[in-house]
Amino acid sequence: MTMNLEQIALGLGIAGLACFAWPILQRVRGQIPAPPPGSSSSLRSPLWWAGFILTVAAIFLQRMASQQAAGL
Repeated sequence: MTMNLEQIALGLGIAGLACFAWPILQRVRGQIPAPPPGSSSSLRSPLWWAGFILTVAAIFLQRMASQQAAGL
């Protein structure tokens, strides 16, 4: 069984969403302390950036798959 672009894009999208959500869930659960008011720190950790890149890659692959399906 071979994987097509749609399945790869779905997998990357799920992984990207998980990378986005993990730091947020940890903060909501209280496992990571909130930064003090007025500090410049944010949730944009390396894991957040990995999620961003994976999500962009998933969108790009999904567009490629839809163009292939349309025969363009």
